[in-house]
Amino acid sequence: MNIQNITLYPCSIPLAKPVVTSFGKMIARSSLLIAVTDCDGQTGWGECWCNFPSGGMAYKVRLYQDTVAPRIPTQADLTPSQLFNHLTEALRVIACQTGDQGAIGQVIAGLDIALWDLAARQQQQPLAALLNPNFHRQLPMYASGVDRKEIEQRIASARSLGITDYKLKVGFEPRDDLDAIEYFLSQLTTEESLAIDANQGWSVAKARSVLPEIPNEIHWIEEPILADEPFEQWAELQALTAVPFSGGENYLHKGAYTAYFESIQKPFHILQPDACKWGGITGVSDLFPAIRHAGIAYYPHFLGSAVGLAASAHLLAAEGGSGLLEYDIQPNQLRDGLAIEPLPVADGSYQISDHVGHGIDPNPTVLRQWCQESIVLELTH
Repeated sequence: MNIQNITLYPCSIPLAKPVVTSFGKMIARSSLLIAVTDCDGQTGWGECWCNFPSGGMAYKVRLYQDTVAPRIPTQADLTPSQLFNHLTEALRVIACQTGDQGAIGQVIAGLDIALWDLAARQQQQPLAALLNPNFHRQLPMYASGVDRKEIEQRIASARSLGITDYKLKVGFEPRDDLDAIEYFLSQLTTEESLAIDANQGWSVAKARSVLPEIPNEIHWIEEPILADEPFEQWAELQALTAVPFSGGENYLHKGAYTAYFESIQKPFHILQPDACKWGGITGVSDLFPAIRHAGIAYYPHFLGSAVGLAASAHLLAAEGGSGLLEYDIQPNQLRDGLAIEPLPVADGSYQISDHVGHGIDPNPTVLRQWCQESIVLELTH
């Protein structure tokens, strides 16, 4: 694959009402989009995670400009996976020197998604088909991002899309969390289910006190404690509840996944890598054989624009659809209004169509509205 140019589109929409989690507030919808164009003028689109902190997008733009661009071999005929591996190795010393493995992994991931989208367009295939000819076309979604103060409103929004599974943000004071869970469950029909996401918000001691009180009908508990707590700590806490744990969103280097799969007792059995945070298409799809061998479920984590959502959907489709696709039920114009065509969402599911690539072509007018300036990277040709 020969790369002609790479353009960054830092998009941001201020929020009238911040999105509140246990670790902070998101004051804007921000997405750093990456467009990679080949010598024939075809373009693939990727997304680099940049929700937190608020200045994270500007930092990652500079990483692309100063650190990534000089190391991209534009003339070499490399596959997306080969480019991913090349950049991972080339930037390894930078990640070690700065201690910033997360940001380095995220800028590589965003570029990798764009490269795979471009590769699928070049071969006139949907991205899922390029990854797995026997991909799964219909992907049930769950509604995430539900704030305890907006339960009825978000349930109504989800039901209007045909969604029957929900995820409530917890990780605050245990009594408040338990009251919110109890109320949410009282609003659901017998066909609907509820998961909860603590966003790493409970200490180990707090988790010990609250987990035995979590109702058994909860579908799963996401990141009840910090992602880097020892596996033994996760196992001890899992023994306190029949509700399964989930995690993996904040595993930000390959070694974390290797340790997870090599562990005799898995700390959780629902794995949630975020392709925009680490791995892109290359890294996450490389996990699929280990996921199948371990007999665990794959629920891709995602919170961002239509580009990252589409990439996550095609990954889940290629994996075989063992889990649910995350759909943030909060209002999000960067998801719903970005693409030229509406998102392929119907009857509570994301539908993988025959469109080439991941199927998302950003509307140029919308890009001009939400992106103050596009940035063309200086590549060595």
